[in-house]
Amino acid sequence: MCFQYIKILVPHVILVSVLIGYLCLGAWILMLLETKTELMARSRKLVRVTNLMRNFTAESWQILNDAQTGVRMVHHNEWSNTFQEYMLRISETVDDRRPIRRELRDPESLENMHNKWTFPTSLLYVLTVLTTCGYGEVSVDTDTGKIFSVIFALVDIGKFLSETLINFVKTYKRGSKRAKDILMQIFCRKKWARRKSLQSANGKGENYGVLDIENTEEKLWFPIGAYVFCICIYCSMGSAMFINWERNWSFLHAFHFGFNLIVTVGLGDIVVTNYIFLSLIVAFVIVGLAVVTMCVDLASTHLKAYFTRIHYFGRAKRFLGMSEELKEIVALLGAMRKKKGGKVCV
Repeated sequence: MCFQYIKILVPHVILVSVLIGYLCLGAWILMLLETKTELMARSRKLVRVTNLMRNFTAESWQILNDAQTGVRMVHHNEWSNTFQEYMLRISETVDDRRPIRRELRDPESLENMHNKWTFPTSLLYVLTVLTTCGYGEVSVDTDTGKIFSVIFALVDIGKFLSETLINFVKTYKRGSKRAKDILMQIFCRKKWARRKSLQSANGKGENYGVLDIENTEEKLWFPIGAYVFCICIYCSMGSAMFINWERNWSFLHAFHFGFNLIVTVGLGDIVVTNYIFLSLIVAFVIVGLAVVTMCVDLASTHLKAYFTRIHYFGRAKRFLGMSEELKEIVALLGAMRKKKGGKVCV
């Protein structure tokens, strides 16, 4: 009995371990691809800040030295302007996303402040909330990292959704059936007893389900490559549209942006300000989600048979071990039941 439970438990532990290992492998590869670029960008920014501080120190020392030696007169305005200019440059270097110089002209006026919550940005944020992605501080910058992210998501979407949805649906069905049996046993004892006797006469349904899966595998075959190709073609069409609006984007950058939109991975810190561009993005997301849902559904149909075999490993192993003979027996009994009105005498 204990060995039977171990045989049932081991495949599920292996599946969870494979999923966790796949995630850890992806995280490790992305860390290797992106760390150097991130550190170099940070280093360049700090070098600029250091140079500004060094230049400010040298210039302020020169002004002070000129004033002390009597070379020239130094006024307060000259010192103040020099100090403010260097502070502005340092601020612009540290935070290069906001127009700090323009904002400091009238810092008490709210209309002069840079507002990131514009209508296009807010609408896009609401759309990303509905599609379960959203803005984030972490986003890949290298071309290699973007390519890896796309491949990583394409490989994992079908695998993860197939196994997760299969387990969820099976657990839900088992739970509802158990609750229904308990209620029938409490409130309808006679009906429940008659139903159990019919079930014992017809045999267990799990074994038939395995045969159904095998038949489904033969009838509903869909190539995984076609599902990947369909998503890539749609993202390529979207990237051509994005390049027309964002001239500084490369094809790979636009492709990665479109892919992130439709597979709900994330948007990074991209801000959209053009209303027409925003409308095109909304349409692209709506159609893209339909395309991805269709492709994932077809791909998961193809993968379902393989994951169901693993799911039933241990419980159905003995049954599958004699699959050829049992298939013939089950098919023969099914044909005899149909001919004799559901009754078979052996």
